[in-house]
Amino acid sequence: NSDYSMDPESVESLITPRTKAILAIHLFGNPCDMDAMVDIARRHNLFLIEDCSQAHLTEYKGRPLGTYGDISCFSLQQSKHMTTGDGGVVLTNRDDLEGRMAGFRDKGWARRPGWGPRTYMFLAPNYRMTELQGAVGLAQIPKVQSVVDRRHDLGDYLTSLIGNIPGLDPAPVTPGGRHTYWLYPIRVRDDAALDFAKALSAEGVPAGAGYIGQPIFLCMEALANKKTFGNSGHPFDGCHGGRKIDYTEGMTPVAEEELKHMVTLGLNENYTREDIEDMAGAIRKVAEGLARRRA
Repeated sequence: NSDYSMDPESVESLITPRTKAILAIHLFGNPCDMDAMVDIARRHNLFLIEDCSQAHLTEYKGRPLGTYGDISCFSLQQSKHMTTGDGGVVLTNRDDLEGRMAGFRDKGWARRPGWGPRTYMFLAPNYRMTELQGAVGLAQIPKVQSVVDRRHDLGDYLTSLIGNIPGLDPAPVTPGGRHTYWLYPIRVRDDAALDFAKALSAEGVPAGAGYIGQPIFLCMEALANKKTFGNSGHPFDGCHGGRKIDYTEGMTPVAEEELKHMVTLGLNENYTREDIEDMAGAIRKVAEGLARRRA
């Protein structure tokens, strides 16, 4: 499966009595199959959370992502379609969740008219956005649609130029989806992503191999080696009657295999069609050169 999206059948097969929610991730700006995700969540009485960090104003079957789930999350980190430097936004249309979400980003503080003695509903962090960040975000709202539309057009144009290159698969688009290309992923069918990325960068098109070098549960010490709170290993050590959890290579075989084939390209709304044509020419040159080397 090389569409870099979540497989609904796999999602449903992994549901256990302990499962509380499904986190649908719209990777690179390509929507998940949200019809299937909504159906699975409702049949199993689970919360559905959408990770729209890379998919601002992206649509699935004409409806904006972030409006399908019970909760949706958007990153405003500096590389996203719109930014406040860092931080993010969380949305819900459920009154029963809104109050707790507001409290969670505000130390659990039960703010109310008239103030009075402080009360805290539960243990929570301080995720309040500063007013300066909020002002930066508000200033970008009027232009984010044009940014998204431009990236969509440029990404689709690149696909039209490289779709017939042997040995490559251009960025996939979920049926019914409208890709917004936070990054542009290419799949190299041979295990040559690193060589391809290096050669493409040498041609003047910055490219990365694998998106990330390893799955996060292998390269993050907190997960791979349970380096969490002091020397406790909590919550992965089975304390308080919970399950002991180990994160090991092979847990996500499809994702781990795809990292060997993936090459990611930056895509910017300020690129011209001529820039995209230059990128396509470099991609074709590298693909043909590597094919000759293997012959």
